[in-house]
Amino acid sequence: MILIAAFLASAAFAPISLWFLGLIGYFLYFRKIFASKKPIFFSFAFGFIYNAIVLHWAGKYVGAAPWILLALLQALFYIPVGYIAKRTQNLWWGVLTVLLMEELRSRFPFGGFGWTRVAFSQVESPLLPIVSIGGVLALSALTLISAALMASFSLRNLLVLIAIFLGAVSIPDNPQGSGSIRFLAIQGNTPSVGLDFNSRAEAVFKLHRDATYRFAKSNYDVIVWPENAIDIDPKDDPAVANDIEILTKKLASPLIAGVVENHNGVPLNASIMYSKDGRFVTEYVKRGLTPFGEYMPLRGLAQLVSPFASQVVDFQKGSQRQVHTISGEVVGPVICYEIITDQLVADMAKHSSALIVQTNSATFAGTAESRQQLAITRIRAVENSRYILSVSTIGISALIDNNGRVIAQTKENLQSSLTGDLKMSQSQSFANRYGKSCDLAILLFILFLGIRRSRRGA
Repeated sequence: MILIAAFLASAAFAPISLWFLGLIGYFLYFRKIFASKKPIFFSFAFGFIYNAIVLHWAGKYVGAAPWILLALLQALFYIPVGYIAKRTQNLWWGVLTVLLMEELRSRFPFGGFGWTRVAFSQVESPLLPIVSIGGVLALSALTLISAALMASFSLRNLLVLIAIFLGAVSIPDNPQGSGSIRFLAIQGNTPSVGLDFNSRAEAVFKLHRDATYRFAKSNYDVIVWPENAIDIDPKDDPAVANDIEILTKKLASPLIAGVVENHNGVPLNASIMYSKDGRFVTEYVKRGLTPFGEYMPLRGLAQLVSPFASQVVDFQKGSQRQVHTISGEVVGPVICYEIITDQLVADMAKHSSALIVQTNSATFAGTAESRQQLAITRIRAVENSRYILSVSTIGISALIDNNGRVIAQTKENLQSSLTGDLKMSQSQSFANRYGKSCDLAILLFILFLGIRRSRRGA
């Protein structure tokens, strides 16, 4: 049963994206660990299989060992759930422990990795609107509560389950704001995919430059290039700087580009805005670096696991928020991996009226990674009531409204572009404004359910 549970729960994620299978998977998971004499083993097994399937893309270019180790690391966070099941036989304690472990693994180790949080499989669920009130934790919680009600099924629980879904779908949409900017987003593609695509940095830059000329058909308030579009620091390369100046002047549009800068020999992953005449305007340096991708923890051990570890050059981490101002409107840049970090996305949303996510999926081309990231980005749009323009080197690039609907998107592995209006929103969602308090309230509520059940003699 635990194998079936893990397969079903993982199928709620992209590319299958059947949200209700997440509920069924966790329903079977709870039934198994609370009925088994080996709940710790079965909980660990569920966590490993579930994460190994969802994160299968992680091993495409680096081999099986790092992928398996990542799945094993994530599975460790399911051991406490099995322990609680063994000691208490209290289903609500189990739900609470899953949520606490999700919060823990989103922060620890190495800054956390919350890619497989339950909520991120539920972008098509009727429960999605709850994230505007309670954030990602609330969506995970309602999904798990629904699974728990199914696991201890009764007429009363059925009525409660119906009430949960009716309540969620009755939550009003995030309100529309005023103002917009006309954009041209360039998905320039790369000459190769995998780990060595950056070795052809000049070619990647020229692909984005030439694609911009090809797709530019009118006047735009801004042109947006993805992460790693410029991996040759314009400050060190006059030819690249000159090309940027010519492009912005000819198209009479500012450019926001993903740039890898050279800071005293140390690389920085930055989102840089250039003016209509190619001058440097503003720069945001990525604060949420990707462990084992942009810096190498435990380098000696990592090199024993994978020969690719020696190729990773440690980037310098940014320390400050920086937004870009376009035609008087403020947009906040989020760079790739940062999209899974609650605090970074919320912080940028609080200080801007729309978000631009610059990402590079060339390392995982042809896998589910890009589609899973798109689902996470859609959830962030609802959670923070912000339109989001997500721009990738190879796809999927998309324009998402502040209620998580995809207005337009590109295909993968194809040079393409998006044009449209990135709308502004001046209001804060409840989750964005009171995120930490919401998280605490949700956890305390489930704690209350657990205490009540314990007193009744579960």
